[in-house]
Amino acid sequence: MELTNTQLVYFVDNCLKLPKGKRGELLDQVDNLIAVFTRRAKEDPVINVKKFLKTGSLRKGTVLRPRGDVGVDADIAVFLNTDGVSKFDLESLHHRIRLLLCRAYPQKKEDDFTVQPRTLGILFHVSGLAVDLVPIIPIEGPGDYGWQPSSRGEDPIKTSVTKQLEFIRTRRDGYLQFTALVRLLKHWRNQKDLDDTLRSFIIELIVSHLQDVDGAPATLEEGLLRFFLYIAQAALRNPISFPENGKVTSLPKDRVVILDPVNADNNVARRLTDSDCREIVASATEAWELLTAARNNTYKGETLEYWKEVFGRSFVIEE
Repeated sequence: MELTNTQLVYFVDNCLKLPKGKRGELLDQVDNLIAVFTRRAKEDPVINVKKFLKTGSLRKGTVLRPRGDVGVDADIAVFLNTDGVSKFDLESLHHRIRLLLCRAYPQKKEDDFTVQPRTLGILFHVSGLAVDLVPIIPIEGPGDYGWQPSSRGEDPIKTSVTKQLEFIRTRRDGYLQFTALVRLLKHWRNQKDLDDTLRSFIIELIVSHLQDVDGAPATLEEGLLRFFLYIAQAALRNPISFPENGKVTSLPKDRVVILDPVNADNNVARRLTDSDCREIVASATEAWELLTAARNNTYKGETLEYWKEVFGRSFVIEE
């Protein structure tokens, strides 16, 4: 029994999307954080902020509804004036940003902040909003490019928040259910505890690649089956690039190669290991087999049980 778009969108709208009005409320909170941080940064003799840009799943419209201990993530790119310097002490900068935010939000505790290699996170308990501040050193010229440094001493990564958002917007404009499909796949990823390896951006890029090559799927069910079958068959061994990359003359030697559409020198999947891939491929293969069995089943109750094995017991398609 095949499930219709209406049935799957019911699950997305009622279980995966933020409640009506909540996204706007959270975006307002992000805007307020930007305003507060801007005022505090002006008081600091070291931090010279050029501008802020909202990015990430909240900005793209693919964010999932909070569930359990998992809240809502929001990313803010912080463009810093550094007089053309491409490297600086990111650890020191994170420390200074944390001090500024503590002055702005005196109720925040030390463990409300988390330092990742390229971001500084801050958690707001009441709303469940987790904000990642992403320092970027601007590159003069077109495209809104900048360097994203690492506190681990790794080479900075060239990126463009604006062009990444444009890339996703183009694919979303080409397929009405793009964000619904991405949400379903992110929810499946979370159900299978793959969130530490199968990052949201990787999911978006694989969905985009399949759309570029094969066109928009006829239905959401087809889109899911296509995604799972692609991973099961290719085992994440086929390099992925995009028309935006232009002519790619050489590829990295990493286990998985998925090029950043705004920078062909950046492999966004470079950290995936053989072990990570085995786990992802096994989960995708299982999902394809279960949904194929569901499609070939003639009983609604049994069909839904197959879907619940993939998407969890909360999966519903109607009131």
